[in-house]
Amino acid sequence: MAWDNHFLDSLNEKELSNLKPALSEVALQRNQLLDDAGKPIAYVYLPTDCILSVLTVMEDGSQVESRTIGREGGYGLLQALGSPVSYERTLCQVGGRAWRAPLGHLRRAAERSVHIREAIVRHAQATLLQAAQSTACNTLHRAEQRLCRWLLMTQDRLGGAEIVPLTQEHLSIMLGVQRTTITAVASELQERGAISYTRGRIRVADRAALERCSCECYGAIRRGVEMMLGEDATAPG
Repeated sequence: MAWDNHFLDSLNEKELSNLKPALSEVALQRNQLLDDAGKPIAYVYLPTDCILSVLTVMEDGSQVESRTIGREGGYGLLQALGSPVSYERTLCQVGGRAWRAPLGHLRRAAERSVHIREAIVRHAQATLLQAAQSTACNTLHRAEQRLCRWLLMTQDRLGGAEIVPLTQEHLSIMLGVQRTTITAVASELQERGAISYTRGRIRVADRAALERCSCECYGAIRRGVEMMLGEDATAPG
């Protein structure tokens, strides 16, 4: 059985037998809150065709994305080996399906299997690599480059889908910029024929143009994830 999630697909049947009884498929809606900072984590989420967004929230309520999680990994994996308390806000950015399991069940399965523990660490490392590269990108590169990088990664996670359902509000949070900046950058990319944007939906019209406009971070993240998880974890389609 193909699970359409790289973490689950990386496990063999014996390892999966410890998880199957607790796995259930859930439909997540856009903006659905999964966990908030300071709260205990109840479930692990393993996306198949949805995308999760992990946000750092300031005291004044402002927030910025630290990383996104798609079918290449999962949310709550590392917490199964350590503290079960969330230190960030996690919500569904692009609605879709995910496998869900109680955190405690994954913790017990990991205690019984060294291979599950190793898979958890590998996938957590891949997520942290993305977070580190994204932090550098948000500090050093222009908003246009960052938006292109982010759109390319989102398209990869949606299996190469031409339509990416994203609002300007979401994009401003993801990139840590004002909505006016998103409007200006998206308009410029639209004029070049790279994208078209209407009613919270972005159509990738010319992926090659997005890749040319993007910075080195998109390639660096892909290469790093491929090195840790294999090429099938990041390849679109």
